[in-house]
Amino acid sequence: MDRGGLHIEARGNGSPIVFTHGFARDGRAWDRQVAALAGDHLVVTWDLRGHGRSEDPPAPYTREDALADLGTVVDRAVAEGGGPAVLVGHSLGGYLSLAYTLERPETVAGLVLLSTGPGFRNPESMVAYNRGIAKMAAAGNIGTNASEVAVHRDSMVIDRLSEITCPVVLISGAEDLPIYQTGAKYLSERLASARLVRIDGAGHEPHLDRPDEVTAAVRAHPVLLGAGR
Repeated sequence: MDRGGLHIEARGNGSPIVFTHGFARDGRAWDRQVAALAGDHLVVTWDLRGHGRSEDPPAPYTREDALADLGTVVDRAVAEGGGPAVLVGHSLGGYLSLAYTLERPETVAGLVLLSTGPGFRNPESMVAYNRGIAKMAAAGNIGTNASEVAVHRDSMVIDRLSEITCPVVLISGAEDLPIYQTGAKYLSERLASARLVRIDGAGHEPHLDRPDEVTAAVRAHPVLLGAGR
């Protein structure tokens, strides 16, 4: 389904799960998890603008723009699933899921965050990260407007982590880059109801490297245990 150029897909019935992909990927990155979970959950995926099957944004696609789009997706999932959703996000998608939870916690039952960090307070670290995003955008053929969504310009999420109280499962690939393993550990130590799952043999994309183990970790989320229909 396209809504204003935003590509959204929904499968199954039951308690809602919303998947948000990482930078330079699209919703198809979750195909294995969708196939496994749609039997007893409403599973919703979407493509960030300028990624996959969503239209290119006509102007810089800011974090706030992406959160508005995520709100559209979550509202649909909540309406069809009959209750708040579990948000599953990879890397950038995990960061956006954290930011969204800070804005609209009443729509979020829980979080599953893969290879996710909380952002930066150190300006030099922020600049270095943003430089890496520019390189990834060029390699992944992501336009300048679309790549803005991954650029860090403040410390909003890391500064407000104490406000997130829903249950959180953090998934970290044992072979991922140190920055992402450190980010997952940081979140696990600062989010009130967090559990860290380390997956051997997985890199930055554990849902692709070890799909069955990631699906099992999603199913084991406290909100989803026993929630299937």
